[in-house]
Amino acid sequence: MRRLVVPVFTVLLVITALQVQAQNSSFIGGAFEDDGISARPIGLGGAYTAIADDANASWWNPAGMAFLNKKKSATFTYVPSLFNLTVGGASTWLVSYAQGDTSGYGALGASISDMSVKIGADYPGDSAYSWDEYTLIGSWAMQIDNAFGLVKYLYPKVAIGVNIKYLIENSDLNTLLGSSTGASGPSADIGLMIALKDNLRIGIMGKDIFSDITWGSGTVETIPYEINAGIYYGITDSFLISGEVKSLEDDKGAPEVETYCGGTEYTFNFGKNSTIEKASIRAGMSIDSIENTYSLAGGASITMQGFSIDYTYQYFMRSVLDNTQRFGVTMSF
Repeated sequence: MRRLVVPVFTVLLVITALQVQAQNSSFIGGAFEDDGISARPIGLGGAYTAIADDANASWWNPAGMAFLNKKKSATFTYVPSLFNLTVGGASTWLVSYAQGDTSGYGALGASISDMSVKIGADYPGDSAYSWDEYTLIGSWAMQIDNAFGLVKYLYPKVAIGVNIKYLIENSDLNTLLGSSTGASGPSADIGLMIALKDNLRIGIMGKDIFSDITWGSGTVETIPYEINAGIYYGITDSFLISGEVKSLEDDKGAPEVETYCGGTEYTFNFGKNSTIEKASIRAGMSIDSIENTYSLAGGASITMQGFSIDYTYQYFMRSVLDNTQRFGVTMSF
């Protein structure tokens, strides 16, 4: 009996720990909940909805892509360890792409992510088990301020963005539980970005406003929606601050404020003729009012001719989550 109970309990514990935000999900551990991946946004404490000025916009707020003009950006983030076990562990990665409106039909982007849990064998004769969550995203955005008669004004600028998502769950636990634990289904996000000035933006993002995930057992899960609202202010060309409030759907279907977060970033510019064009340092904090947990983050980026290397360290307090390191590469072209 131990061979059946121990691995199943361990996987459920890990999934619950990794998706600690998902208190209202109707199925196992709040699968598919978004806890943020990207190195730079997490380095700002997760307060990125109002910034979203690179490829990460596809994941964090697609409306930000509308302000990229004709710029194109791609980013890769890898988190080698989210939750350590004596045998096994968990990791995640994200690839995102975004380009500004080049044809008049809107800006385009895409993202793909994988969160992987591996449970190793505890003793000879035991089996290893795995759990993977994939998120596939297609993004679109467009400026709509002209529709409000603002064409003669430089500001404000208003943009909307949409994510069409497909969520996939793969697991080899089906032989233990008696039925498949795999799942898949569509979901959607919608974002809004208002640029009051070149250095002042407000961003709003509704995540999983529609979802219909069907598990192999026939159970249908509706992912709790999340509403993020933030503000970004560039104090100077090199120094910015941002803040954000995140709300999660409660068991009554109403938004409940869950997380407060904020961050700051300072950039040292060395010039385009330098080997290192610029270097950025950032710090952020996140407070989960529901779980009563906290996280501190710090990170840095080095940019060389449109190519940057990003790093963030996130430290958790009063949380079952392990401290994490996030490694990223961002290209602008």
